[in-house]
Amino acid sequence: MEKMKKMTCLVVAAVAPVLIVSAQAQTSRSAGTSIGSGLTSLKASQKTAPEPKHAEPQKEDRAEAVTTVTFSGPTSGWGFTKSPTPYYTVDGKNLGTLPGGTLLDYSSVKTTSKNMVLVAKVKQGGDWTGPFLLDCSSLAIFEGKPDTVDPEIVSDLTQFFTLKAKVAERKAEIEKTEYEKNAHFQSAKRAQERYAKSISDAKELSDKAEKQTGAARTKSLTQLREMKSEQTRIKAEADKEAANYKAWKLANTIPPARFQADPEIVALEKQLAPLKTKLGALATSE
Repeated sequence: MEKMKKMTCLVVAAVAPVLIVSAQAQTSRSAGTSIGSGLTSLKASQKTAPEPKHAEPQKEDRAEAVTTVTFSGPTSGWGFTKSPTPYYTVDGKNLGTLPGGTLLDYSSVKTTSKNMVLVAKVKQGGDWTGPFLLDCSSLAIFEGKPDTVDPEIVSDLTQFFTLKAKVAERKAEIEKTEYEKNAHFQSAKRAQERYAKSISDAKELSDKAEKQTGAARTKSLTQLREMKSEQTRIKAEADKEAANYKAWKLANTIPPARFQADPEIVALEKQLAPLKTKLGALATSE
């Protein structure tokens, strides 16, 4: 395999896959890049690879907050989806989601009106397909190209990220079941839906007013002011319900034993154990 290129702030070893960074979701006020460093042995027959560091997406809880996803990895490389990941045609048509553990090879990073996306081919059914545009909020990214890496390592990483995604999905199912017991779940959900609808209705009326003139425009603007006033009340109600919901969650956290005792998670973790041992430092990219 070819020698990896050196990057700023990164000590790069030859030939082994090098984890650079997981995609980082951050608001426009955030800054910074987490970059892997250090050397760790995979196994006697393999070369060394930097021990990766991981950055989790950070999102604001406020309903009106806008979270911008930025990508702080290299401009080209390869990697895996860590959870169901939205993907699109190069023209922007939504194609659904790719499952966690999907192998990808990207050639560039593109900025859209909403977020940054990767222009990538993905492995589906044993074949490369694409290019597609991939959401970059939940990826594990490596430097170089997958065909320059030991196929056994790529296979092990594919299994690893596929299993990790299944564990995460099962935990999410358990959390959903538990949190639906929250006495404030339905009321908070309805309040949030009302607030979201009020925002949508206000935008629709505002767009309509921009195209109107005279008395019709005046009428629409009057309705818009009334709607905005009502929206303040609706938001206050949504905030109150959300606070009640969060307070209940904090007081009723799901104990780790609930996940540890789940038969499905136990079975998945049993399959993951030998992969973690075999992959060593690369398994910390989870």
